[in-house]
Amino acid sequence: MDQLRIKNLEIFAYHGLFPSEKELGQKFVISASLSYDMTKAATELDLAASVHYGELCQQWATWLQESTEDLIETVAYKLVERTFEAYPLVQEIQLELKKPWAPVHLPLDTCSVTIHRRKQRAFVALGSNLGDKEANLKQAIEKMQVHGIRILKESSVLTTEPWGGVEQDSFANQVLEVETWLPAHQLLQTLLSIELEMGRVREVHWGPRLIDLDLLFVENQVMYTDDLILPHPYIAERLFVLESLQEIAPHFIHPILHQPIRQLYHALKTQKKL
Repeated sequence: MDQLRIKNLEIFAYHGLFPSEKELGQKFVISASLSYDMTKAATELDLAASVHYGELCQQWATWLQESTEDLIETVAYKLVERTFEAYPLVQEIQLELKKPWAPVHLPLDTCSVTIHRRKQRAFVALGSNLGDKEANLKQAIEKMQVHGIRILKESSVLTTEPWGGVEQDSFANQVLEVETWLPAHQLLQTLLSIELEMGRVREVHWGPRLIDLDLLFVENQVMYTDDLILPHPYIAERLFVLESLQEIAPHFIHPILHQPIRQLYHALKTQKKL
């Protein structure tokens, strides 16, 4: 992908663990590459399809100087986060933050950290069967957007019977296709934090819930950890999930089953009728 590169931008700011670093300040140096499609800017002279690198450098200076942080990692992470927020067309960022005056009492050129993030597409299932169910789904979507998760597509809201064998009210269910620069584990933690913000209490497994946010896919990633399994292990068993998925992404291929969503949906629908 096309890249804008900025090298060795010097900014004086006040970050560091030691009180003297926050009081006296020091020099920080930023180098970064921003990846985005430059075709429209190059062929149509469309400034909205470009990144104004002069303004970006000024923004970095402002962001770097408006607060103090203990760790250089925190400073670099926040610069990446705010750059993605300010420039939605940017798909990938690699940013190096150097600290040439680091308090190391040995010969040293510079200390630096590099953070590399790229935007990914993911699918999230939403469910609610307490209170105003559809309002709960809308609130969850709004909170996802506040957390920097961009909504690309929304399926219709389905009314479905409970899944898992616990007697309870019917559910309002929906699936979203989203875009985010958050890695899979951090995306999951963000979804869980939204559930907590909205007041979800986990008392009964597969029981009633104010809001349920399940991470279904993150592109074609396959992952198995104590905290996260990708793809979600029950996708091919839940007709309501497949129905919503096939509405917005019928040709997406399950990275383990190697079948498009539309085939998985029709196979399970046929099986349910037998």
